[in-house]
Amino acid sequence: FQWTSMIGTLYNQSGQLNIKVLLVCPYDLDHHGGVQNQVKLLKNGLVNKGINTKILGPSSYDYDIGNAVKIPFNGSQNPITFFPSQKIIKEAISWADVIHVHEPFMPFFFWRLHTKKKIIVTHHANIGNFIKACLKFLYLFTRYKKLYSTAVSSEALNNATALNKEIVIIPNMIEINKDIRYEDNGNFLFIGRDEKRKNLKLFVQLANFYESKFKFIAVTNKKTVNKSVVYHISPSEIDKKSIISNVGIYIAPNNKSESFGITILEAINHGNVAICSDIKAFKTLLNNSGIFFINDNFEDLKETISNLKEENLSEIWSKQYEYISQNYSMDKVLQKWIYVYKNI
Repeated sequence: FQWTSMIGTLYNQSGQLNIKVLLVCPYDLDHHGGVQNQVKLLKNGLVNKGINTKILGPSSYDYDIGNAVKIPFNGSQNPITFFPSQKIIKEAISWADVIHVHEPFMPFFFWRLHTKKKIIVTHHANIGNFIKACLKFLYLFTRYKKLYSTAVSSEALNNATALNKEIVIIPNMIEINKDIRYEDNGNFLFIGRDEKRKNLKLFVQLANFYESKFKFIAVTNKKTVNKSVVYHISPSEIDKKSIISNVGIYIAPNNKSESFGITILEAINHGNVAICSDIKAFKTLLNNSGIFFINDNFEDLKETISNLKEENLSEIWSKQYEYISQNYSMDKVLQKWIYVYKNI
């Protein structure tokens, strides 16, 4: 697609698209998670553009497929529904003109979507080669031979090849906070579940090293016994935004299996300078605007922080904020999805 030249003309001429978009989310929408966040944000953005949009998934206000249970997948615990309501699925499919399935390797009901309607799939995760090979074999027996495949990043794109060779990258998005400014409060922030791949332990190690010289704030899902860190356990979105605003420096110590890094965008978008491990997904996400340390290397993390004392943190934040505004703003990414829905 030639986004720049074609989307503007499309949107100006079409006004409101006369289509009904069904967003399929495999994960429980009452639980925090990157996929759920993007599905909700996409729905809100499309509805605000006048496009009739509903969500099919666990705990959806539109089409609730049933109770979810947590299963381990890709280094995380994911709440999904094993036995979704076929009645609800049929009702949702009957309503929709376009079906947009997020994380198609996860929803077990995906190959039960008995329809000839237009289907788009979006890959979010960066999964291992073994799981990818198994799922690729499984999908050989599904009825879907022609899908429009997208991925949120080049890391997630590797998964999409299991379903389709023709893939377009459309990144995750964020609603840019236009009222935020950087304030050097000298404190440190972590956002993420307490899982091995999120590497909260490295953040705690940093807090223990600095003892009481700085304030260390962790927005996570469970509390660890440690007096050096202030824990905020699963706050609401409104409370979360208040907690993470202008803390100072956001540490993203994630060590593997990341495909994007939405919490990095959130942190920058709320007035924090982001320091990230040098995994591929994060380097791709921020490009030259990023500050990186060697993955899972405590000594290099300390040195990176020490070197920043000589830098203008306000200028660094402004560079990161401008970069995410240019590449991941809600308005720009929405235009890409509207073009896909119109032309698939």
